[in-house]
Amino acid sequence: MIERELLEKEAMAEVYACWYYDLADTLYETPDEDLLAIVNHTHMCITCER
Repeated sequence: MIERELLEKEAMAEVYACWYYDLADTLYETPDEDLLAIVNHTHMCITCER
């Protein structure tokens, strides 16, 4: 599994613009599974429909 610190950095780099500040505010409490979904682009955004 990816080290948590690296996973957080990758997620912040890959997150859609509309989620950036929400993720930044909740980064430390966001589960690894959700961060992996962001990095792998498997979590669909209902705001920008990506």
